Amino acid sequence: MHFIFICIHLICAICFIAYVFFDICVYRFAYKHESKEDCDKIKKAYTKSSIIIFASIFILLLLSGFYLLSFYELNSFWDFFQTNFGVFLLIKLLLLATMLILTCYSLFVIKILKRKDPLNSHLIALILCIFIVIYAKAMVYF
Repeated sequence: MHFIFICIHLICAICFIAYVFFDICVYRFAYKHESKEDCDKIKKAYTKSSIIIFASIFILLLLSGFYLLSFYELNSFWDFFQTNFGVFLLIKLLLLATMLILTCYSLFVIKILKRKDPLNSHLIALILCIFIVIYAKAMVYF
């Protein structure tokens, strides 16, 4: 069962990062070759349809991650600092919390205030994702 959840977690992480990477890197090139109106229409179309898929992947990523976390004996907050694994895990969880706060802020600005995202949140999310992957590998390696 543990192996299945590791695979689910890894596949969801790949899909999550690929979506953010596409939005930041690939889609930016489309604006250089097509009109802004066409690109905005395409982005609006795929964003509306992908919200359910993207949210499902993100929730599954979180749930599988917390399930995998249950395999490690961490009785208190200070247990994180006893091993390199725990330190990297704590940093990874702090980066995840930062990403969740950033997401909530962006949704508030975009959906409630009806303004453009001032932080370019997907770029920050992509950078955070890269660091999360690095720390995840460091958890296993060190």
